[in-house]
Amino acid sequence: MPVQTILQKLKEKYGTLLKLTSDDQVNTAYCKKPTFTTFLNYQNKYKDNPHEAILFLFQECVLAEENYDDEFMLSAGNSIVAIIKNDSEFSIDATPQKDEFKKSAALIRYAFHVDPYQLSMDEFYKLLEEALWLQKHNEKRMENTFMTAFAQTFSN
Repeated sequence: MPVQTILQKLKEKYGTLLKLTSDDQVNTAYCKKPTFTTFLNYQNKYKDNPHEAILFLFQECVLAEENYDDEFMLSAGNSIVAIIKNDSEFSIDATPQKDEFKKSAALIRYAFHVDPYQLSMDEFYKLLEEALWLQKHNEKRMENTFMTAFAQTFSN
């Protein structure tokens, strides 16, 4: 099967694919973006052993079972973390604090009826941004409704 066909099938299954290549162009790995659950597991492991946590993240995301050297896996894992940090930046509100992740997941689950723990990090943050916008829009709409009701009630 041609490489392009394989890559297309992987894109259909996982969405965005990451092509991570070593500086000397010898090693190349195709990775999926981690799910929210994978990222939380990475954060928990990072407290005890950052080295093992980055290797865990790489191994969870890599799509081809090959032998990679530790240096490449650490570099690729750090690249995945950098991509997650980039995905987590959006304009409505700052990235939720660590204790806010469950609240964010609940907001996504409520607004879109999806399991946020199965989403890739970029999808998680896109949906969080949209959910926060919806919440803000609903609050403004309710505020305008109350103002209209008060104005009509007390103007007579």
